Amino acid sequence: MTTTADTLVDHYLRDLEAELRGFPANRRREILDEVGEHITAARAAQDTQSEAAIRTVLERLGDPADIAAEARERLGIPAQPAQPATPWLEIITLVALVIPFLGWILGAVLVWLSRRWTTRDKLLATIAGTSWVVAGLATVIEPGSAGAGPGAAIALILIVLAFALPYATAIYLAIRLRAHANTEPATR
Repeated sequence: MTTTADTLVDHYLRDLEAELRGFPANRRREILDEVGEHITAARAAQDTQSEAAIRTVLERLGDPADIAAEARERLGIPAQPAQPATPWLEIITLVALVIPFLGWILGAVLVWLSRRWTTRDKLLATIAGTSWVVAGLATVIEPGSAGAGPGAAIALILIVLAFALPYATAIYLAIRLRAHANTEPATR
């Protein structure tokens, strides 16, 4: 039967194992066994196996990240860089910017909420999105009576530009987002 105390210990050891990623397998197993034996001995010395007593034992051991950091230092194992957080707001923004009309409005709002782009980038995204309006207007321009006059050519150019500009802007913002992600410190 698994108790709350057992669950707490399992979570603690799982967290420690995650912190020990990058260690050679034999060293990782050695540290996990050592900490596990310490927990077992501390639990055996207690009169009660209450949740509070187990929490006290685990608190005395210390944070798994601290144990891993000390072991890295002691064994000379370099720390692995943490993976940067996924910029979900910005990814949704990029997708919304290429959806005509209402998607662009959402994208324009989201681009201004983001802290990852500069004001220049935000202005560019907002202005580029207005090309969806231009595309709408271009579709109502009356082409020449023969269908091949200057009005038709202008309408075609406006439509192509109107559809290409949001995609080009989204690609530009994605490149800027990637450059920003490469320069910002990794988060846990």
